[in-house]
Amino acid sequence: MLPSELLAVWKRKGEIMPRYAKLSNENLEVANALIDAYKEHIGEKKKALKILATDLEDKGHEYRFIRALALLLNRRSIFISDSKVNPSDLRKKIFHTTEKIGIPTTKDQRQRILENVASEMALTSETVEKYMYADLDAELILEKLAPLSASELLEEYNLSLTQTLLFDSTELSFTTSGNWQRIFFSIKRLGLIYEVYQDNGICVRINGPASLFKLTKRYGIQTAKLLPIILANPKWTISAKILWKYTNEICNFKIESQKHSSLLKKPNTPTLKYDSTAEEKFASQFQALNSGWILKREPEPILAGKQVIIPDFSLEKSGIKVYLEIMGFWTETYLTRKIEKLKQIDEKMLLIVNEALACEKLAALKNKTQLNLIFYHNNIPLASILHYLQAAFNDLKTKEIELLKDLQIKFTEPIIAYDEFAARIGISTEAVKAVLATNPPSGYVAMNNNLVSTEKLMQINEKIEERMQKRGKLLLPEATKIVEAEGANDTSNILSALKYKITWRGINSEQAEISKTGK
Repeated sequence: MLPSELLAVWKRKGEIMPRYAKLSNENLEVANALIDAYKEHIGEKKKALKILATDLEDKGHEYRFIRALALLLNRRSIFISDSKVNPSDLRKKIFHTTEKIGIPTTKDQRQRILENVASEMALTSETVEKYMYADLDAELILEKLAPLSASELLEEYNLSLTQTLLFDSTELSFTTSGNWQRIFFSIKRLGLIYEVYQDNGICVRINGPASLFKLTKRYGIQTAKLLPIILANPKWTISAKILWKYTNEICNFKIESQKHSSLLKKPNTPTLKYDSTAEEKFASQFQALNSGWILKREPEPILAGKQVIIPDFSLEKSGIKVYLEIMGFWTETYLTRKIEKLKQIDEKMLLIVNEALACEKLAALKNKTQLNLIFYHNNIPLASILHYLQAAFNDLKTKEIELLKDLQIKFTEPIIAYDEFAARIGISTEAVKAVLATNPPSGYVAMNNNLVSTEKLMQINEKIEERMQKRGKLLLPEATKIVEAEGANDTSNILSALKYKITWRGINSEQAEISKTGK
């Protein structure tokens, strides 16, 4: 964060936004100039760096921008005192000597005091003069600067601007694409009050305190600390209510990854570690099956009343999602609280439970239709999990097939891919294929992966016959080019539908010929 006097914003019609520094050539040149100045002045006093920043201000650059960049560079620097004696002790000696001799009104009197102190401490008067203020901030020596680029400095500046603005927030809402476990851990560690709700995905609202004017600052600081953890994700949206102290009005603030991610510093995302060897072993073995189910580690939270559950995994296939939780070590209090949460969820969840756990407590959850328990002893039973997943998928597929049969479907495109049509109407490819391939609409022929209109088949046939008449024969690669040029990709089945056969000359497809079957 930055001091409030360095916060630069624009405000209009109840909206407020930081004045972000774009990664323009001008801004990059300023950032580079400051970075280079710090590198070149290693070993010099801090006050020399302040003079450099002042020079940039004098050249017309916005003073808050320059001072903020310098402040950020100071935070990345190591400053030391090169004094051979304790400056505080020197000043005490000087004050005591002044009390004895009297306040100096001339240079000679001042020099006399310095010489007395030097004699008492076995130093030279020059040493006393040099080091009596060596511990003051402006007198510290730049020893080292942590390396960074100009773009990184600007991104850090933009992040600090945002945090400074959120310092005066009364409420913050966000949604993000992942990292949920770390986010909720941080929310609890920072002592923030939150609620979770659904709005095209999981959204979190950080609530302000009951007394807006008494505790806003404390909440603002804690909220600002949460920001980098949210930004660590690829996708996010953040909005807040900002109390603008100069007019005492509440302003709206909003940023989103699509527009602002390139401007803000992204913290390093920590490597996602498994909570147990059981989770890690399960993930490795399940992915090795290549079952068609996509396994995702620590997916988005599940609403459980006003609280959330972050499952260990989600398993997705063709629009169906099943959450999976592996119940590991537990305490009585933890287990009781977990069960109460599980009773409130509305999503499909599979609980993998070690038999050594308190099974009689968990068994009560079997009455919840969206929950299913699989018990194990030593190894997690993959076969039982796959059986459950297949049953869940078949149930969905049956419902989708019935839905599809009731639809009045009329196509106009010459080629309809099953997977594209399935994505268009939001059901599984398997259900679409089960209906359309079995009973294709009038005027269409079913192929392995799509429907092709009879009109398109005739067009392909005409072009193949035209080529065969010119050359007397047609090789399979040439026929394939004709089929693909017409927007189709299932050459073998299209040729079969058009009553062509393929004559192979060995195993080389380049020598294979096509001809009419005569049937």
